[in-house]
Amino acid sequence: MKAFIDRIFNKRKQDDKQIKESITTETKATEAMVEAIIKEVKQEQVITYPKPNHFPDCNCNKCMRWKKQNA
Repeated sequence: MKAFIDRIFNKRKQDDKQIKESITTETKATEAMVEAIIKEVKQEQVITYPKPNHFPDCNCNKCMRWKKQNA
């Protein structure tokens, strides 16, 4: 009976170790994916629009885009 109980407890300990190992590998994989996505986003350049030479109260698309960019 003691041998049977020892086998059960040893099996549970092994299962716990395997679960912890799989969780750590999954978290490492997700961290690597997140880092790759962050690098891609940082590499994208932000488009800056030049100031249009219109009147100060102009509401055309170019002027509005420039005003929103500098807000």
